[in-house]
Formats: sequence, C-alpha cells, structure tokens
Amino acid sequence: MTTTATRPRRSQADRSAATRAKVLAAARDVLCSQGYSGATMLAIRDAAGMSLGAIQHQFPTKAKLMAAVAAEFAAYRTRIYTEAIRAGATPRESMENLIDANYQMISRPEMAAVLEIHLARRNDPDLDQEVGPSARRFDRRVRLWGYLILRAAGIDNDEAYQTLQLLNNAVTRGLTVEYIRSPNRALIERSIAIWKRQMLELVFGN
Repeated sequence: MTTTATRPRRSQADRSAATRAKVLAAARDVLCSQGYSGATMLAIRDAAGMSLGAIQHQFPTKAKLMAAVAAEFAAYRTRIYTEAIRAGATPRESMENLIDANYQMISRPEMAAVLEIHLARRNDPDLDQEVGPSARRFDRRVRLWGYLILRAAGIDNDEAYQTLQLLNNAVTRGLTVEYIRSPNRALIERSIAIWKRQMLELVFGN
C-alpha cells in the first residue's frame, strides 16, 4: 500500500508575500520595457498573469505600487553598500568599494525602473508623495556614509563632498540611461573607471 504525501498548505502570509513579489517583479519589468507611462496597472496585470483585483488588494494605487518598487530596490542597495563599506580596510578602500558597488547597479533592471519612477515624480503629485519620504531617507543614508568615511580619513570638507555626490549621482543616472539605450558594457566600464579614478583623486589625492 502506498501513500502520497501532501504538501503543507502555505499560510496566508506566505501567499500574500508571493503575490507581492510577483507583482513587484512584473512592475519592474514593465517599467524597464515600456517606461513609466506604459507601466499601467493593466499592463502590469498582464505581465503578472493575475487579476487586477489581486494586485489592487496589495497595492490600491499605481503610486503605491511604484513606491514599493523603489523602496525594495533601496533596501537592496542599502544592504550591498553597507557590506561594501565594511569590507574596506581603510577609508579610501571603503570609498572605493562604495563607488564600485554603486556602479554595479547600472546594469540592473531595477535601476532603470527606479529611474523611470523618479523622473515621473515631477509631474505626478501622488507619486511624489508616496515615493518622496523613502527616497529622502535613502539619500540621507548615503550622505552619512560618505561623511563617516571622510571623517575617518581626517577630511573635513562637507561642501566639497556634497558637490562630488551630486556629480556622482548625475554620472550614475546618465550611465544608466546609456546602458538602457545601448548596453555596451565595455565602454561603460571604461567610463566608470575614469570617473572613479578622478573621484578618488579629488577626495584623497594621489
């Protein structure tokens, strides 16, 4: 006599988490392929392969869904950046690791998706209200990391660091756009190497 083992039923929390993850992945993919305007709830529904009601049970509005996509990637970046900084034996190594970790994000689809979201905030007050607080928290965290690294190196020039951070953000976003348009990894990596060298020289000298 044989018996067939039955799988234990997943809890409601597990099912909800799986649905949420599936919706976020679909939203990210649609953002990457169709941009923010094309990432409608109906397009995300089709990509996720589930009903609109199931999606709206998790995310009642598009703005809340977009905010969740951005927050998820911010949490991932926070973890990666923290690990990179801690791996540095000196302040310069920590800064170099942080720069490397940042530029590794350029080729990730989440980076393109989140860039679409942030560009759309300008003309979408609801989106800006949902995304703004967590985005500002992430930016403050990155600034704090930089300050702490510079303090550890005996460097006290907040204005210079803020300028470099602004320039670095601009280069990161610009290279993300270039990667979307033409993913020439070799060319982008050469560009990153040049900018990284210039940043480290400006902050720490030769």
